[in-house]
Amino acid sequence: MRIVNILRKWVRKLLPRNSIEKELKVQIAVSGVMDNAIQLWKDMYENHPPWEGKEGILCTNLPATIAEEMARLVLTEFELSTTGSQLADFINDQLERELVDLDIQVERYCAKGGIVLKPYVSVGPTGTPDKIEIDFVEADHFYPTAYNSKGEIMSAVFLQHKRMGDFLYTRLEYHEFSGNSITIVNKAYRSEKISSYNDGEEPIINQPFDEEVPLSEVDEWAGLSETPVTIGNVDKPLFVYIKTTKSNNIDNSSPLGVSVYSKAVELIHEADRMLGQIVWEYDAKEAAVHVSEEFLKTDKKGRPILPEGHERLYRSFDEANNKTLFDIYNPDIRDDPMFNGLNKFLKRIEWNVGFAYGTISDPNELEKTAEEIKTSKQRSYRTVNRLQKAWEKGFQHLVDSMVVLNSLYKMVPSGEVEVNCAWGDSVLEDTDKEYQRRWAMVLAGKLKPEKFISWYFGCNEEEAAEYMPDAQPDNMFGTEE
Repeated sequence: MRIVNILRKWVRKLLPRNSIEKELKVQIAVSGVMDNAIQLWKDMYENHPPWEGKEGILCTNLPATIAEEMARLVLTEFELSTTGSQLADFINDQLERELVDLDIQVERYCAKGGIVLKPYVSVGPTGTPDKIEIDFVEADHFYPTAYNSKGEIMSAVFLQHKRMGDFLYTRLEYHEFSGNSITIVNKAYRSEKISSYNDGEEPIINQPFDEEVPLSEVDEWAGLSETPVTIGNVDKPLFVYIKTTKSNNIDNSSPLGVSVYSKAVELIHEADRMLGQIVWEYDAKEAAVHVSEEFLKTDKKGRPILPEGHERLYRSFDEANNKTLFDIYNPDIRDDPMFNGLNKFLKRIEWNVGFAYGTISDPNELEKTAEEIKTSKQRSYRTVNRLQKAWEKGFQHLVDSMVVLNSLYKMVPSGEVEVNCAWGDSVLEDTDKEYQRRWAMVLAGKLKPEKFISWYFGCNEEEAAEYMPDAQPDNMFGTEE
């Protein structure tokens, strides 16, 4: 099944874009092809691809596995902090609280091609603003309306849903960036009464914008302004869209990113089909005993009764059509060549995704030279490194937006804020081997112990010195006299 055909058949199930354009009087800057592609990647991630339920196919959750593993590689040694002032400490506290589930958000970002980080100020028990929270808006709840020549999204509509009783409430939040100001519009809508459900027990909503209602009708939206709010003296939007770093070959004019597995859709389809064949091979060639009906009891309708609890082991046949009274059915299973074929497809998926071989395929079947293994790891390192740089740039924009919000609400005094982002290089390195290599250099007197400790514990040399004993025995590190 070609991906073009898949996209033609797969239609985005969320709120219709023409309704959003009508309600907010805006033009959405995304093609229908991209809408459908995002829906396809989402459904694949949720293990409901277009080929689900087709005979001989077993959906393997490969897309979710790919997204989860990519997120793990991106965040393995990730550290983020802000320093430089009281404001920096305040923002650091907000980030620590709001990014606690960052691994989940990065996984969904990998699956759907991008994600929006949108900070906002919340009010504490005293009724005054006291903290900054972050909305993570996934690709299927986000519609760009304007972007610049660099492909940076400047204005957009964000969707939020709330199910209450027999109704679905939808909030549209529109950010329009123009000149050096931002205008924010919030509108709330109530759907028609839910009266039916689809097979997945999700409500079918034909009229999501059936009636506009006050924002106060939903408690968590009650503090939002019913009228447009304009914020001046800003040089960029108060949200940041982080997209994956793969080329968009679905719509190269679009500012949106593509799923990390966008170039492996057909291969994933084929892998699901092949696994279905392997399962069928085991089922079809399951060992059994063929027994003549002459030796079996029958029920009231004359049907043979197989031994209770062993129905899968025994199969009956009519002796008139077969001269054999007993027959053992135990054919050879062709699992080795079939698994080898599946593994080759998994390697092809790894190549298209940007993984090193053995990430999702069987690592025991890698017959590669040391140089080929290194090259494979470098491909994975480059893929992950580019994603990390996209997130690092996004975090800088996020912190800048938080600084602007603090200047508006005066939660803490203004001050310098430096963003410190560390990622490590564990994708490329084998940590155990690197430990042994560096320790050997210490023993040979070619590396200072404090530099080794600094690398191992991820601290500076001054802090490393505190780990070292005050009094060191002579030749403690085994260096030559």
